[in-house]
Amino acid sequence: MASLLYLSNGNLYLLEGNKSITVPCQSVDQYKKNLVEIQQRKEWKSKGTGAQFMGAYAQQEEADLRYIFPSDAVITADQKVIYSACLQEGTAINIKSLTDLQEAEGLVLRKNDFVVQDIAYDESKRRLALSVNTQGLERHICILPLDANRTQYLTEGDCQDSNPMFDPRDTMQLYYDSCGLAYGEHRIAYGPKEICHLNMATGDLTTVVADPKFDFFKPKMDSLGNLYFLKRPYSKDGQSNNSPMTSLKDIVFAPFKIIRAIVGWLDFFTQRYTGESLKTTSGNNPAKAQQKSEEELFVEGNLIKAQQNLERNKNAGEKYPGMIPNSWELIKMTPSGEMATLKKGVMSFALKDDAILFSNGQYLVEITPDQNEKLLVEAKLISKIIC
Repeated sequence: MASLLYLSNGNLYLLEGNKSITVPCQSVDQYKKNLVEIQQRKEWKSKGTGAQFMGAYAQQEEADLRYIFPSDAVITADQKVIYSACLQEGTAINIKSLTDLQEAEGLVLRKNDFVVQDIAYDESKRRLALSVNTQGLERHICILPLDANRTQYLTEGDCQDSNPMFDPRDTMQLYYDSCGLAYGEHRIAYGPKEICHLNMATGDLTTVVADPKFDFFKPKMDSLGNLYFLKRPYSKDGQSNNSPMTSLKDIVFAPFKIIRAIVGWLDFFTQRYTGESLKTTSGNNPAKAQQKSEEELFVEGNLIKAQQNLERNKNAGEKYPGMIPNSWELIKMTPSGEMATLKKGVMSFALKDDAILFSNGQYLVEITPDQNEKLLVEAKLISKIIC
């Protein structure tokens, strides 16, 4: 098998045989180093006898490194890896050798006004499709040529457009998933995800797969025009109750709900890419808090009962039981529109020649052309598979 990368718990890994090697990401490592050095230079203000004498002694907070991590990557035909990195409120896109991981990296893009979440690569035109957070919770698709430090936006509006993918047969055809955002007085609602197709030559935009009862996301296409994607039940959290008492409560507690919503979103964002929660486990019962964090996890924006799903899948006799619920399905749709479920309990997947690679939150598994399953590596919460 050719080079295979995957993202897990805020780190980028290269799989060689059955061994995972951490890929050093220079932009991430350097940014973390800079933050630590800045913190160390400020320590004199809060530590030592001088600070105590001046009444400025205080406990120095550690540098917050939770918002610094690789967010996606692609592999080029000449065995280079292009990766995007979240650097707190900014982003970097770097290119490096896949055959010599210690070789110096090249900078493709450095921006402070958006964060890249997903990337796709068009080898024929040497350009990237980026899914970027622009303002607030909005996320849009833009194109970045590798030979130019400029971006061209393709989508806009109150929505989240994610996981762009070029059609391998015609790279002027772009697929991605999208969900609408509804801004209420006290909260934000997310619509169901649907698969969209954008003809970049004509500007025509069509919806390929949509159902108000389900999310459809992470589209990928093979050379025959078969479209693969994940399907899961749509969860509309926070249904409002319009009774007078509930309305009064909403008014009174609105400021607290807003604060809790912001903290909750930041916590989800952190857990998705780093596997760590913003919420501490200290308090009256740290063991109980730790147990809850192990049993419940945010995965792709959904709260899942990880331990419960794992036990259920073990009891069902699955060869490689995972922690993703069986309601998350890998779907194949033919050019004629016929759909079939290929695998249940899938968190992420990739197409490689005639094989399918998938993660169930516990293992990375290959489905061979003869429909057998082959274990590649045990690794938890693989959010992206790159090959």
